[in-house]
Amino acid sequence: MNRSMNSRKNLAYAMDIVRVVLVVGLLAFGSWGLTGCSLIGANRQVGIQKSAAPEIRDVPFAARESKEAPLRKRIMVLPFISGPTQSENAGLVAREAFLRLLRRTDEFVVVANTDFPKEVSAFLKGPEYDLEAMAKIASGMGISAIVEGRIIDVRARRVGDEVGLVRKVRARMNARVQVRMVNTRNGSVILSENREAETEESTTRVAERSENDRDLADDPILIQSVINRAFVATIPRITNAVEKLSWEGRVAMVKGERVYLNAGRLSGIQVGDILRISEEGEDVHDPETGSYIGRVPGRLKGTVEVISYFGKDGAIAILHSGSGFRENDLVELY
Repeated sequence: MNRSMNSRKNLAYAMDIVRVVLVVGLLAFGSWGLTGCSLIGANRQVGIQKSAAPEIRDVPFAARESKEAPLRKRIMVLPFISGPTQSENAGLVAREAFLRLLRRTDEFVVVANTDFPKEVSAFLKGPEYDLEAMAKIASGMGISAIVEGRIIDVRARRVGDEVGLVRKVRARMNARVQVRMVNTRNGSVILSENREAETEESTTRVAERSENDRDLADDPILIQSVINRAFVATIPRITNAVEKLSWEGRVAMVKGERVYLNAGRLSGIQVGDILRISEEGEDVHDPETGSYIGRVPGRLKGTVEVISYFGKDGAIAILHSGSGFRENDLVELY
């Protein structure tokens, strides 16, 4: 009797366990089903968003404002030469401030010094660069002009000093700078001028005594302020000088029917532009002095039509007329 009752109790207990397992399973299945539906719905939503989103063109069309707008000329800004009383940091900060002023004009493509095939510092002769020697190489890269900046002198005089661990120091800065620029086609200097500027600016000092504030002339904030003022007047002069130079590019590679150019969207090359291609000209030197005069244009080979872009600033073109295009051929706007 007791054994029979125990059997019924065990059976009832087992049935209860089965019911619990079934309920838990159903709840889990329902939760999974809802999650699956939500995921499917989310995926459908993503699919709808993707199909409704605007198509991103691989080749942006408007490289410049209009067909009549000038192309952006390539220039190279050499590492700034610091004066005997300045550290190398002063030249680095000054060059960055100068580049920001140039980029605001949106009229140039600044070529990195690392793209130059030779070490730039090798052309530093005394207090300045051998720009004529660099011009011959830069011309073959499609660079129109090379800019040299030199910090002749930067002086700082403290005019105000707060008290405290973290304090503001106000200084009067005076800077004398020089800018030279050469036309790479003939190595001639097309801009050379000295500028002087004075400004007052504040900088922050942390845990430094007044007698240790002798590095104000190397302070990045102070240098940027006075250098901006010194160089800002040279930007319009640089722009005007470069505008007089004709734009040119180079053929980087020819592969089948496609011609790859070393200038593209950043330079203002427009899809659909017709460009003329000539063979590389010859250098001409003065027969008496031996000085470099310039390069004469080569024979016209034909024209190409721009169809696409590649890389940071390259263009892909196809044959429009002529033949025999080769690497390093001269490219000009038709």
